[in-house]
Amino acid sequence: MKKNLLNRCASLLFLALSILFTGHIQAQSVRTQVDKDSLQIGDTFNYSLIIQLDEEYQSVQFPDTNSFPSSVEVLNRKQFKLSEFSDSLVYELQYFENEDLRLPSMSVTVFSEPDTTTLSTDPVTIYFKPIVAEGDTTLKPMKPNYGFPRSWWPWILGLAALAAFLIWWFKYREQSKDEPDIQEAVIPDFYDPIKELEKDLIRIKNETKVEQTKDFKLFYSQIGDAIRTYFEELYKIPALESTSGELIRYLDAYGVDDVLADKTRNILRRADLVKFAKFTPTLEDAWNTYEEAMEFLERAKLTDASRIGRLKAEYDARYFSSGKDEDPINGEGI
Repeated sequence: MKKNLLNRCASLLFLALSILFTGHIQAQSVRTQVDKDSLQIGDTFNYSLIIQLDEEYQSVQFPDTNSFPSSVEVLNRKQFKLSEFSDSLVYELQYFENEDLRLPSMSVTVFSEPDTTTLSTDPVTIYFKPIVAEGDTTLKPMKPNYGFPRSWWPWILGLAALAAFLIWWFKYREQSKDEPDIQEAVIPDFYDPIKELEKDLIRIKNETKVEQTKDFKLFYSQIGDAIRTYFEELYKIPALESTSGELIRYLDAYGVDDVLADKTRNILRRADLVKFAKFTPTLEDAWNTYEEAMEFLERAKLTDASRIGRLKAEYDARYFSSGKDEDPINGEGI
């Protein structure tokens, strides 16, 4: 009888503790909200974190800008203390990518008098919205090619050209056999990516004339392509065929200098805004971007000098390693 009574008391105590513990867990929570379900390149949206506690707290540590993926940029954030037991933070973000955006789970730390509590947010997925909607019927199908009547005169001209070539061939073939086969060694000029980048930037400044044409899209595209060509030639990165986000990830993987990577990110994001988000910059903004490209050039002269030196050494070894007594093209004595 006493044993049964003890077992029943233990069960009731366990149930009460479970209810209290469950209520405590449910009372401490963090919710996420976004104000858009799909995005285009350059769109801005709000990402909100709302915490609810069961007791008063001293402070809250929300995720910093490093917690967000590289495809978004944090423009602003505002904190709202809703009550003594709740708080919230609203991030204003801008999106730079052409694929679905996934915001990962993040940690929110709550500091109170007795202890510290860490809560985790749920991951959020926002879908990428193409400019041309799926199923859009406003684009008309291509019309079939117009059939032109067959003309014979190209064939006649082709046969005449073939006959003239054969006459020349048979006439001068014997002469060519008697002449010594001398191949002039043609050594290509050394390609210096830094000098080529400097030439491109000077040409853009002198030829684009953005003050008169107001063609900001061409101006930004040429600056971005000059930077991409530099990485393609010196680092052998497929920069010209990569999106801005892919190129930034390549730079991180190849260990490119942090200053060069940051300036590349700034230049390409501004170029993407002008090309894809229909953003019209001011003339001052355009020249600020050009000045940042020139700062990129000066930084590259310092950080990539050793890479240029290795390229020059490979060039000299290929064409001049055997001296003047050997043909630098065929590797034979001359």
